[in-house]
Amino acid sequence: MTKPPVLVIAAVQLLLVSLAGAVLHLNGKPVTALSVLIGGALCALPNAYFGLRAFRDSGARAAHRVVGNFYRAETGKFVMTLVGFAAVFAAVRPLNAAALFISYGLCVIVQWVLVARLVR
Repeated sequence: MTKPPVLVIAAVQLLLVSLAGAVLHLNGKPVTALSVLIGGALCALPNAYFGLRAFRDSGARAAHRVVGNFYRAETGKFVMTLVGFAAVFAAVRPLNAAALFISYGLCVIVQWVLVARLVR
């Protein structure tokens, strides 16, 4: 069984934010580095969950289960993202909120670009 493309996308997202975090940390900005890592993880980890959950079944006979899996996966991804942001803002101090949101937004853009390339 091949990996769903969404898992590959999540891995690429985590790799990119890890590299960005490492560069920022080495440049003396540990709070920004941590915020970038957390922002990327808040995007990539729910995406990975979605990929594992949504692509469990395949085939015409499993169509009803596939649709159900997608709904449950999207709901889980949404809840994980909300709880993740709430937990980060409640527990992580100090935090660079701008870096967190920029990292999250860039991970979403990376996802869109990679999905567009895979669909072609």
